[in-house]
Amino acid sequence: MDETYPKLVSCKPLKTEFQHLREINLASDEFTIGRGLNNMTVIPFLSISRNHCKFQKCENDWIINDNSTFGIIINGKRLGKGNNRILNDGDIIELDPTKEFVYNFNNTDDDFLPSPRKRIKLEPNTCTNLISNVKIKFEESQNCEMKRIEDKIENTKQMKTTNLLLKEQLETEMKRKINILESEFSSQINNLKGEKDEVQKQKAQLIEERETQLTNLKNAMNEKLEDLKEQIKKHNESEMKLVKENKILKEKLKKEREEFLLELNRESSSKQEMLKKLTIKMREQEELRTKEKKQFQELLEKETESLKLAKEKELSELTEEKRKKELELITELNNIKGSLEKQVELTELQKREALQKLNDQMEEMKKIKNEDQIKMEQLKNEREEIQKQLKEAQQNAVESIEKLKTRVTEREIELAALAAERIQKQAEQSTEVINSLQEQLERVRNQLHNVENENKKLLEHNTSPESKEGCSKDTITEFGEIMESELQCSICAELFVQATTLNCSHTFCKYCITMWKKKKKECPICRAPITSECKSLVLDSFIEKMLLSLSEEMKQKRSNLLKSRDELESELARQDHSKRYRRNSYEHEEESDSFEEEEEEDDDFFDYGSLSDHTYSNSGSDWQEFDGDSTGGSSLSNTNHVPGIPGSFYGGYGRCYRCGAFGHWAPGCPNRL
Repeated sequence: MDETYPKLVSCKPLKTEFQHLREINLASDEFTIGRGLNNMTVIPFLSISRNHCKFQKCENDWIINDNSTFGIIINGKRLGKGNNRILNDGDIIELDPTKEFVYNFNNTDDDFLPSPRKRIKLEPNTCTNLISNVKIKFEESQNCEMKRIEDKIENTKQMKTTNLLLKEQLETEMKRKINILESEFSSQINNLKGEKDEVQKQKAQLIEERETQLTNLKNAMNEKLEDLKEQIKKHNESEMKLVKENKILKEKLKKEREEFLLELNRESSSKQEMLKKLTIKMREQEELRTKEKKQFQELLEKETESLKLAKEKELSELTEEKRKKELELITELNNIKGSLEKQVELTELQKREALQKLNDQMEEMKKIKNEDQIKMEQLKNEREEIQKQLKEAQQNAVESIEKLKTRVTEREIELAALAAERIQKQAEQSTEVINSLQEQLERVRNQLHNVENENKKLLEHNTSPESKEGCSKDTITEFGEIMESELQCSICAELFVQATTLNCSHTFCKYCITMWKKKKKECPICRAPITSECKSLVLDSFIEKMLLSLSEEMKQKRSNLLKSRDELESELARQDHSKRYRRNSYEHEEESDSFEEEEEEDDDFFDYGSLSDHTYSNSGSDWQEFDGDSTGGSSLSNTNHVPGIPGSFYGGYGRCYRCGAFGHWAPGCPNRL
């Protein structure tokens, strides 16, 4: 025999688009329904999932598998995603929350139909049975009304969820369209890159137009979202009204129930009349139910249709706007391409004209070069003499730099043997000082080159010996001014005397910084705490050698300054010596020896501390505070200068930690023998 398969028959009239879905024949043992094209029956509706549900035949039963996002309702009960249920003949299946697709499961196979129940013979009517039956019917009617009101509330909630989902879909579509527009404009801008200034202006205009279009789109979509929000508010208000009506109806039903029970207790004699009244009330309630159902369904249908129409209109408007904008952009691109082609042609013509002009100028230049060569031969002899002098000066400068480098390397090696750990920590700062000195030398060289170029120009115009002497004097004065501006102490405003660099990379005179430390142990320029000092012998030797080539006035000024500083340092050394003598007289000899060793080690650290880059500025110095104690001298200078063992190395600074005298270090101490 041929197998008979069940059917799904719609319980309500469908739209013209979905008329072919009035009856769905489950023509196989595994039948699928959904929005996707891979299903047995396709329902193109938003609230239907891609793989909505699946009907399976298991022996003599049909089972439904729920795979939807919103859930399937069977006989008023939600099944839920991933759950199964056995279907019976006459079950009502609601596929979507909007109740657009409501089907009745019809199974005509005899194997699946339940056996008919036997009728029970009723006994003769009695008063008690009638009263009990009436009570039961009344309670059932009230329960049905309560369920109906709850179903209304659930339907409104489902409508709210669908509206929210539609809102999210519109937002995603808006973002996608914005991204598409941005990608299109970005590709156009990338294609137009590398062209001239006029094209860049047009690009800026296009970018501004794109931004305006995006803002217009955003504003339009925001307005639409606000409209949807207003609709959602209206739905919420209607839901609140329904809840209030539900409460009122519940109260009315409770009152009627109480009145009805009182009437039953009082009037037991008038049973038939009560039955008639009950039947009339039941009919009236059923009529009210049917009317309310129809009204609610009509409202839902109207709202859904209005929302669908509004969304379709919005989508059509957006597509039309997109097409118009694309056409406008295409026309603008064509215009830009035409203008670019014209500009390219103009540039080619200008290039040709420029090449012709260049050829003419080159011919004229060749003639001028021939004339200049004759003049250059005359000037070569004069230049050779000047170049010889320059080479000699450069050789002297290179030799002095090499000597300075050798001294620095020798002293670094000796100091590394005495204080390896300290030099490792401060190696970075020493490299910075060397780099700064090299930069200063390069600056001086550049200035010398500039002076030489100016001398050459002056020699070409003025070959007399008087002009040469004037140029040399000018260069010497300029070099002296550079020395005073760049190699100047920011405290005393003079050239460095025993230059010392601090841990903050600023450089000062030894005497100036020692006097400053008596009042404030901070840098006068940057106010950083002073933790270490070191003598920059490279700067001292550089200043002394550069002064040899300066004027006699500068030399005399330097010698006077050195004499005054020596006197001040000797006075300060005497004061320190008297203080130490008083302090050592109260201590034990062994304790004094150990104290002197520790103090001398600290002085060594003070002498060969961290090398650091230095800056020169007269601003920020507090010389007014420094003037009060200007009678003192440097604490490191001492009149007790004792030479060491012949052949032993002495760096020219510091003192021996054995005898405490200046002029030698501990390895070359004469008391060691």
